[in-house]
Amino acid sequence: MIGAAAAAVVIVGGGGTAFAMDQRVTLDVNGEQQTVHTFGTTVQDVLDTAGVTLGEHDAVAPETDAEVARGGSVLVRTARELTLEIDGEPESHWVTALTVGEGLDQLGMGGEALELSVDRDEAIPEEGLAVEAASALRVVILRDRVRMEADTTADTVEQVLADNGITPGEHDIVEPELDTEPTDGMVIDVTELLSEPTTEEVPIEAETEERENPDLPEGEENVVQEPEDGVQEVTTAMVMREGEETEYVIKEEVIKEAVDGITEIGTKVEDAASGEASSLNWAALAECESGGDPTAVNSAGGYYGLYQFSMATWQSAGGSGSPAEASADEQTMRAQKLYDMVNGNWQGQWPECGVHLFD
Repeated sequence: MIGAAAAAVVIVGGGGTAFAMDQRVTLDVNGEQQTVHTFGTTVQDVLDTAGVTLGEHDAVAPETDAEVARGGSVLVRTARELTLEIDGEPESHWVTALTVGEGLDQLGMGGEALELSVDRDEAIPEEGLAVEAASALRVVILRDRVRMEADTTADTVEQVLADNGITPGEHDIVEPELDTEPTDGMVIDVTELLSEPTTEEVPIEAETEERENPDLPEGEENVVQEPEDGVQEVTTAMVMREGEETEYVIKEEVIKEAVDGITEIGTKVEDAASGEASSLNWAALAECESGGDPTAVNSAGGYYGLYQFSMATWQSAGGSGSPAEASADEQTMRAQKLYDMVNGNWQGQWPECGVHLFD
């Protein structure tokens, strides 16, 4: 006799007897739970009792041939098709996730920065779901020379900074500008300023180029172009560098270009004056002719410099330009050359003052 409260059922057949216990198992199908009473001992027995048929891509845990004990649980997730169109390229995947976010996790894409057409907690229905996605851009943020890389799907530089916990201050400089659309590989430079920028004009010093002139006597100089300094606007502000406030140049803009000067340096070697000519008292002659003034010009016209050259005699001695514009050394050298050219006939050149050559 078997008591009415007993949970055993007697099965008689084949000359033997077996006892099957009522297994109460919790079955979770896509998040909906139910208690299944079964006399089987495997997961497949539970599924058969509950009338659940697994599809090709469905997932069940534990495996169907695993034994399940009284009070155990079985989890079933029905496969559904998740189509991801990333940057215009659609790909379909079978997932057993209930939401888009879980589906991305199953596909190993949960950590990727993607801009989705739906929220990540959007449910994936059994008939499947198509989601458009834009892959993230990789940008570099330089903040006071500290480098960091970030993935972003933001529409503006300002949003990129905000997503990375950066809010530019009133005077801070951000390049490119905050409303710029990010691009892959973009470098965003943030310079934090401690003060309002100031701008002042600073001179640009011109240089002078020296050129050799073989037609100009050695040692003589001829200014072809006077140097002219330029002007630039320099914008500065104070920044913090290594714990100290430091002046930082934000921008330099040339307002006026500098004009470099050009000076010709003579390299022409003149024939040396004779020993006789160089031994004469040329200073005494100059004092008599011009009062020793190399820039003297005869008011009557036609005679110039220390030795009152005419233009004809000056040029015959190899001079160029006006004698009164040449250096005293060149004028003396030309006078000595002229003396040699006339074979010492000083009377024809300096009839009044030439006698002083012999003082």
